[in-house]
Amino acid sequence: MVSQRRATVDPPSAGVGSGSDVPVATERPASPTVVTVLRVLAVARWLVWVWMVAVVAVSADDGALRQPFAAWCAVAAVLAAAATATFDVRTRPSRLLTPWRAAFEAAMAIGLTVADGWVFEPGHVFETSQSLATQYPVIAVASIAFAVGPVWAASVGALMGPAEWVAARLNGFGPIEPRHVVSLAATSLFFAIVGAVVGWFSRLLRDVESEIADRRARDEVARVMHDTVLQVFALVERRTEDTDPDLARSVRDADRDLRRFLFGAATRDRTTLDAAVRAAVERATSSTDLDVVVNVVDGDDASTPAEVAAVSGALAEAVINVVKHARATRVVVFVEELDGGAIVASVRDDGVGIDRLAPHGHGIRHSILDRMRDVGGEATIAPLAGGGTEVTISTRVAASTDTPVMPAPPTTPVIEGSPHGGLPVTPSTSDRGRPE
Repeated sequence: MVSQRRATVDPPSAGVGSGSDVPVATERPASPTVVTVLRVLAVARWLVWVWMVAVVAVSADDGALRQPFAAWCAVAAVLAAAATATFDVRTRPSRLLTPWRAAFEAAMAIGLTVADGWVFEPGHVFETSQSLATQYPVIAVASIAFAVGPVWAASVGALMGPAEWVAARLNGFGPIEPRHVVSLAATSLFFAIVGAVVGWFSRLLRDVESEIADRRARDEVARVMHDTVLQVFALVERRTEDTDPDLARSVRDADRDLRRFLFGAATRDRTTLDAAVRAAVERATSSTDLDVVVNVVDGDDASTPAEVAAVSGALAEAVINVVKHARATRVVVFVEELDGGAIVASVRDDGVGIDRLAPHGHGIRHSILDRMRDVGGEATIAPLAGGGTEVTISTRVAASTDTPVMPAPPTTPVIEGSPHGGLPVTPSTSDRGRPE
């Protein structure tokens, strides 16, 4: 019983009486852009109605009407159509996109065209005088195109020529000469083209809006996944890198596949920390097949654009050093934005390590150390126990501690964060040189 009622009973406010006995499924959802077009068509109906009133009033004064009552009935019909369309577009625009509304518009366009030859005195058709229908057929064909598509709209448009022929016969015009046939054919062709073009445009508009809606939904899912699952992946991989390499590798693969699915076809906003870091690392490794893993844990976006630029630039320089000198097979970049906006990050590789006594090169001094100092941060460079190097950077150090920002290293470098308490370290025979 429920399904039968849904199939036959009018939805609330769908119309009055049996004329609106249409299933809910036949109503197309109206997007904001389509609603705007429907509003324009509603306004155009009012303009046509005003012009019709003027045409009928002037023609009645001149004695050009032989059926004045029918002419004013046609004016009243257009008034009703304009008022109904205005009400629908303000309350439920999808009603204007139903097949029955398209049929109503077709009947109005054909009826007004035919009535033009009946209400006026003989000799009215094929003249330069104003038509009773004025431009209503154009509005009707455009409305049909948005409601049921280009094929039906073009078909209704093609009927305008035969409707004018009927109007000519009702007006007592004859005989029909070849030039009149050409005029009627041109009328059909014009309205058919209008229907086809507007219908094609409406379909294209719907496709574009559907694609935009899909993209917005995808972006929303991506934001949720980024703020939850991907953050967990980054932390798990970071904490299991040394204790459980198999788990870390599985998490890394899952993270990469999920990011490719979510962000592969999207354009990232390069002003965010995640996007800026990934873009910088991608540029630094564009000419190498080095295995690069980038994990970014976003915070509350309280870091400044200058801090984001400094961190991404410093990380890029660290990765470039790995590509040029480390002879590494893998590099891991980890970035986390803490509550309040401070950023901590690291670049770890499995390369040959660093020469602790070698002075820092231009890239490390200016692109890493100075860059972080300029934004109130610091950077440390230390060898890893199992081989390789770790570059650690952080922001807002001066604001949170009394320790001054690390200056550029002297000729004998200080390896901060090492077990030697920041004193110069004498190289052992196991130290492997790597110019940084």
